[in-house]
Amino acid sequence: MKSMLVSILYVAWRLGVNPGEKVICISYGDDLAHDLSRKTRHLMAHPLYRRIFPGTVLDKKAEDSITTTKGGHRYATAVGSDVAGFRADLIIIDDPMQPDEAASELAKEKLRNWYSGVVAQRLIDQSKGVIIVVMHRIAPDDFSGTLIESQGWLHISLPLIAEIEEEFSDVSGHVLMRRLPGDVLNKAHLSRPDCEKLRGKTPRHVFDAQYQQRPSYGGSGFCTIGRLVRYDLPPKFELLVHSWDIAATKSSGDWTVCTKFGLALDILLGDVFYLIGIVRMQVELPDVRAAITTQDAVDRPALIVMDGAGIGRGTYQDLVRQGMKHILPGAAMERSNADGLKERRFREALLKLYDGRVRIPNSMPGLEVFLQELAVFPDGKHDDQVDSVSLVAGHMDRVIAVARQRRHRR
Repeated sequence: MKSMLVSILYVAWRLGVNPGEKVICISYGDDLAHDLSRKTRHLMAHPLYRRIFPGTVLDKKAEDSITTTKGGHRYATAVGSDVAGFRADLIIIDDPMQPDEAASELAKEKLRNWYSGVVAQRLIDQSKGVIIVVMHRIAPDDFSGTLIESQGWLHISLPLIAEIEEEFSDVSGHVLMRRLPGDVLNKAHLSRPDCEKLRGKTPRHVFDAQYQQRPSYGGSGFCTIGRLVRYDLPPKFELLVHSWDIAATKSSGDWTVCTKFGLALDILLGDVFYLIGIVRMQVELPDVRAAITTQDAVDRPALIVMDGAGIGRGTYQDLVRQGMKHILPGAAMERSNADGLKERRFREALLKLYDGRVRIPNSMPGLEVFLQELAVFPDGKHDDQVDSVSLVAGHMDRVIAVARQRRHRR
């Protein structure tokens, strides 16, 4: 139904509301692109459509381009094609990858380059134009994964079985759909027992990707996302802590990450850290120092934990010389810097994440990318967010003690 809803019905509605709208619809192959175009034309030629939208009159009968008498059009083409000469108010990319391309880095990189070098430039107005991508997830670094990581996109994920509480509303605030963990997407179509049967006969990585929209690399199985303790509304915090994992340069592909935590008392568990925000950037080291001081001024954390060794050593030393006395170098908490440190530290952090002493929000900007990185560690492309969380969660008692001591130094 996703192609029917977006590539046919939605486009027909847009052209009905505004006959001058210019739309480019891109599908995986020429045959599919032309088939969707024919179905859109058939819909727009229907007497009911013409009665609803009398101002929208079809002009040209070419198979690959539906044109109105008001200058609007729906141009159909395939992934990888040349769209030179066509510009649009709306671009729809529908199923640009096939499941058998999940392991092909060549196919994924070719699509990324084509999009950034060709498609993204075809909007008439970059500030007002809209690009919609519709696809099943097939790999953590598939086309959707690339866009989500680049940020700035509205991401709508509809897993077959809800894993968190979800609520979808229209622009007026009217709730269209609410789902609780365990709810199936459409029980009239596929019941929960049917879903479990499907899960049982489908390879795990296929089910997680194509049905749950949560692709994974497989591998270690260090972290089970379902075991993480979650929260909706944070309590009043005693203090805040920032944890920084620093990347060398923006050209390395790694990210500089700050995870932010609030400390509160739980009557059963005692001290509990709540993850309240993530800052993620690819910048040069001088800009990292500026980002740390900026975030420090915004939140006034009691403690900043950061990597005080390796590439972070110079940044740590510069900030201390500038008078920031509430910084704890991560290296000061490590028993050694031997191989396997990242994995060992993450395993220790997982104990706190599983028992509820470190809690993850049900909703937060960047949450899906964060959870994906946790789920695939250490086999994923990035581990910066894992390292940032592990610095705090893996040494929780030490971090809390130092934070309470140093909050008075601000």
